[in-house]
Amino acid sequence: MRVLIADDEAPAREFLRRLLASHPDVEVVGEAGNGADAIHLANSTKPDLLLLDVQMPGGTGLDVAASLPGGRPAVIFCTAYDQHAVEAFELNAVDYLLKPVDPARLEVALD
Repeated sequence: MRVLIADDEAPAREFLRRLLASHPDVEVVGEAGNGADAIHLANSTKPDLLLLDVQMPGGTGLDVAASLPGGRPAVIFCTAYDQHAVEAFELNAVDYLLKPVDPARLEVALD
């Protein structure tokens, strides 16, 4: 599974990358620190899954998910803000994980 991580906080991206490293079938194909870069990388790397923060400069994770064309990758939101969950699921999110992301919850979401 090819995964793109988008979060404006480098420590959060590193944490997710470490969690994903324990999954031999997961390849991190890129990281973005803002919404615009996330859209660009999603279009160029064609990941199977996006791990998206909600609050990012240059476009929120919700903006990113809504802007991707048909046949878009699966999306799991990883955020500290629970108030965006309904909107995330309206965008067909696979899951909505609250930070700090629980490794067991991420594993369930990946399955």
